[in-house]
Amino acid sequence: MTNNDLRWDIPYHRAFFKTSHNSFNISVRKQLNHGVRGLEYDIHDDRIQEVGDFEVYHLPKHVDVAINADGNPGDLLLSSWLTLLKDWSDDQNNEHAPITLFIELKDCIVDANNNPSELYGIKRLNKVILDTLSPKYLYSHSDFRKNEYEWPTVGELKGLVIIVLTSYWGGYWASSEGGFESRLQYLNNCLKGEDDICFVSWIEEDRGKQKLFMKEKATFWKCSIEYSTKHYEENVQLQRSTRVDFDKIHWGRHVKTYYEKNYESGFRANFFATDSWAEEKYDKAFPWSI
Repeated sequence: MTNNDLRWDIPYHRAFFKTSHNSFNISVRKQLNHGVRGLEYDIHDDRIQEVGDFEVYHLPKHVDVAINADGNPGDLLLSSWLTLLKDWSDDQNNEHAPITLFIELKDCIVDANNNPSELYGIKRLNKVILDTLSPKYLYSHSDFRKNEYEWPTVGELKGLVIIVLTSYWGGYWASSEGGFESRLQYLNNCLKGEDDICFVSWIEEDRGKQKLFMKEKATFWKCSIEYSTKHYEENVQLQRSTRVDFDKIHWGRHVKTYYEKNYESGFRANFFATDSWAEEKYDKAFPWSI
């Protein structure tokens, strides 16, 4: 996989993409310019009635968001952070490998903050995405469905953004934040061919009565690198992509990157999320498809 043409010609779900964790912590443009093609935004809907949009941050009082940092937006609005991706893509004449944006639902979007007529936030989220990016910049689940659930090649997805809904790693928090219920409702809509802009991810530590349904029907998995490797060939056959944390997490902090769990050692996944995306060892860990 050293030939650039070969990298463009492989199907999306067989490709390997550099991926950052909590991408809003630093300049997103810097990450994209460095070859990162998997990003993560955490979103909240606490003030959606007030501001009419979701907000991007992780920690309380959004102290972790790099506002105005080297091209980043000057506010927390999801629409602003999506516009950033569109503007960067235009700067590249849309000649870049697809950007996969993992949106982590830090609040339940199927709650009283959103009107039932909006499918409890699902229509609102889709509207924010479509109003900002438009179908010109998106490869949606609807497109995937119309393509008979077969992934195009990396080259065929050139210049596009793919959005995947996830929630927090860890059963208790994933359940308490309402991420599972939100993803389950969105997945059901996808399976019915309704309002299916985003893709949905199963999470290895999901808790819920329909966790096996989620696992079998979701197009993405968020899991350990060992679990992804074990099921890699099966997932390739099922057109499923996996995202893993490439870091060891201790007390909520990423303290060590598993460089030895690399391509040459037989480990497999599609997106390797890390805070160390700029390090040379990470750059050499996999034959990245950029």
